[in-house]
Amino acid sequence: MNSVNNILIFFKQVLLTTFSQLTWLLGLLFIFGFLLFFFARFTRITFVKTTGKTIDVVLTGWLGTPIHELGHILFCLLFRHKINEVKLYTPNSTDGTLGFVNHSYDTKSIYQKIGNFFIGIGPILFGTLIIYIALMFLVPNTKDVLSTINSQSSILIKNIHGDWSGFSLIWTSGLNTLKVLFEKSNFSSYTFWIFLYISICISSHMELSPPDIKGAISGLVIIILLFLTINLIIIGLESFVTNQSAISIVKFIKIENYAPAINIFIGTSGALFFFAAIVSGINFFVTYFALNAYNVIRGKGVINPIW
Repeated sequence: MNSVNNILIFFKQVLLTTFSQLTWLLGLLFIFGFLLFFFARFTRITFVKTTGKTIDVVLTGWLGTPIHELGHILFCLLFRHKINEVKLYTPNSTDGTLGFVNHSYDTKSIYQKIGNFFIGIGPILFGTLIIYIALMFLVPNTKDVLSTINSQSSILIKNIHGDWSGFSLIWTSGLNTLKVLFEKSNFSSYTFWIFLYISICISSHMELSPPDIKGAISGLVIIILLFLTINLIIIGLESFVTNQSAISIVKFIKIENYAPAINIFIGTSGALFFFAAIVSGINFFVTYFALNAYNVIRGKGVINPIW
């Protein structure tokens, strides 16, 4: 009976460790990735139900769609996928597709299979990066905005590790970011308006297509299985092996030993996702209320932006 209990405890530890690690490494990406996805989706639905697809395609698609597709391309290159065909922007396509990236990979390569996850969510990752770059070069009080973003990093890291005492600080920090970004003096700068327009174009097209989501899920499954396998080995060695050489190897490969450097990266990227979510949220609400008013004036009533 003791042996059975020990085995059950062992597998429980492996599962909990894997869940904890994935929450730590990917939690913020999932939280803000979902927000960015849904804001983009709701914005597109709002356009389609009020003005049709054409205006959205003309106003935001010419920039947002190529950025979306470049997000796929970037991670195809990083994970060594073969790019078979690319259309960055095809507004007149008969099937309504604005752009696409057709790629293939070696099904025997774990690395390339993992790449499917990042290729699938590439538009969200790359779009966030471009919004950040636009912020750095186009917003007059960039340093002040970046300061509020940096202050969010440590708060987000605490929350992702289960310390929810700072949750209210995220809301306060977000409001502070809005206040600094929309400082009165910024509105007199034409570069700030360019930043807003670029951000709107990009955030409006962060919605993932069904193939994007399917590819991301297939890659995520491989990531989960890989972490489970590694944790089986590490925890198995820690639990049942006393050899000092083996213990030294465990210390070297345990991801937790690199936590300080990883936390800096996760906190910074999480703060940028948070900022992109703020911009995307603003884009949706402004679009929704403006086009809703237009729809009501036409006598077509209030629209549902969700489905």
